[in-house]
Amino acid sequence: MTYRSKRLGLFSGKESSSRRAIYKGCGYDDEDLSRPLIGVVNTANDAGLGHVHLDRLAERVKAGILQAGGTPFEFGTIATCGAVPIGTPHFRYELVIRDVIASSVEIMAGVQLLDGLVLLASCDSIIPGVIIGGIRSGLPSIFLSGGPQLVTSFEGRQAVMSELDQLVFGAQYGGEDISEKIRYLEDHVCPGPGACSLMGTANTMQILAEGIGMSLPGSATVPAVYAEKERFATRTGRRIVEMVRENLTPDKVLTRENLLNGIILTMALAGSTNAVLHLLSLARELDIDLTLDDFDRLSGEVPVISRVIPTGKATVVDLHRAGGVPAIMGELKEHLHHEALSVSGLTAGEILEGKRSKDLSVLTTVDNPVLPNGGIAVIRGNLAPDGAICRTSTISEKSLRFRGPARVFDSDEEAHGAVVSGRISKGDVVVIRREGPRGAPGMREMMMTTDALVGLGMGQDVFVITDGRFSGFTEGAAIGHLSPEAAVGGPIAVVEEGDVIVIDIPRRRVDIDLSQEELARRLSRWTPPEPKSKRGILGLCAKTALQAHLGAMLDDGITSPMQTLER
Repeated sequence: MTYRSKRLGLFSGKESSSRRAIYKGCGYDDEDLSRPLIGVVNTANDAGLGHVHLDRLAERVKAGILQAGGTPFEFGTIATCGAVPIGTPHFRYELVIRDVIASSVEIMAGVQLLDGLVLLASCDSIIPGVIIGGIRSGLPSIFLSGGPQLVTSFEGRQAVMSELDQLVFGAQYGGEDISEKIRYLEDHVCPGPGACSLMGTANTMQILAEGIGMSLPGSATVPAVYAEKERFATRTGRRIVEMVRENLTPDKVLTRENLLNGIILTMALAGSTNAVLHLLSLARELDIDLTLDDFDRLSGEVPVISRVIPTGKATVVDLHRAGGVPAIMGELKEHLHHEALSVSGLTAGEILEGKRSKDLSVLTTVDNPVLPNGGIAVIRGNLAPDGAICRTSTISEKSLRFRGPARVFDSDEEAHGAVVSGRISKGDVVVIRREGPRGAPGMREMMMTTDALVGLGMGQDVFVITDGRFSGFTEGAAIGHLSPEAAVGGPIAVVEEGDVIVIDIPRRRVDIDLSQEELARRLSRWTPPEPKSKRGILGLCAKTALQAHLGAMLDDGITSPMQTLER
């Protein structure tokens, strides 16, 4: 099958002279423009730990494209590191960046009349951002992750970034002088480029990108600095040219079966709760029926088989040595949809055939799991009628059923201040609201409060519930994504100081101990607060963001123009 620019004659004939002139001015010639035109989406920058090395991989990708007979066009888009703005209002941008990146990829792919895309990214919302951009473009697209960073040693064990966060936001307020520990980790916990090597959102999404078929098998967990990563980059460049000639577009790869495989991997790895938002958003872009009910059902069927931090003590580098994503899929053989296709041209069944864990201390079997049920649970109740999410693998047995008085705050900063000043007691339920998709706006992660509680040794003695999100780093007892959020009149908006909150994780419930009549009376008196932002991308988010149970993307209701262009 011929590719778009060839089939539509976009760079041939007299009518295309102006287009050719522009590209010739950039150094390309007629031979270059007669080949498949491949966009290399590079999120590299000097300020992002997960992305600082991607220029090197982009060069390998372009080499692979040239080897396979294509013409590469590299272009950049933004990428941030969420660890930098923690504790500031600017942390609100960390989810809405997904929409901005997706739009930037969509625009470039359309305006520059490209035939295919290679998507390079490493972290959090940036990964689904570039993939959604690829979906909107309608072009054959393949994802290459930047990989995890290597791991430092601290006090005779492996240490990752979450340990430093817990010291900074919590333990430093105790009686022990830990300044030397903090300084040592500050200097050594990030030994080089790549995503922080725990099962945070970054590595969850790198692994899921491979698990849902968008990356070459075995590529996701390769550490950022390994030569193996460069070899995968070259192979990725070669493969996209083949995909263009095959017209293997994202909608043919990202079927419901592959997205269900993504949920299964998330459950088995006790992955970041942010994966729920991102998988729901991918489904929405593809008009695939995927809801919280799918997550809830699979949570009861799929065991946790990973001991990567925060579920255990292993790192993603250890997981790579244990066999990476193919081994994870091999251990989940009985649960996965084998017919789901990968950009490699192989099905999930072909990829996982014969693959097993090489280190059962890191990646176990379904017959001897770390936990019997999936690491993420969907919670409902009168405080979350449309659903909420929690990471069950970080909640201790004693805290699975919890009852306590509400301590109500309207921001992560307020709640953190109460924790470190000693105003929160064991048995309290910290309620943080107005941090949802429209309320924050941008649905911030409640990292300061949860890290402070863990750092002060109260991570299982105080429960945190919020309409905001949690980091993939988060440990302790917590429920997030309460939907509807406070900003649109969800029940969390009318919780009052001292109300009794009842949490029952086994029954999947979070409730306020009030009669239906009293709750309805409070909600009838509720009035919408003034939005925290009225201008710019955050102002748009405050007006249009979907609720968390729908993925929290900006809801423009507009069909992508690229979807109407003949491919």
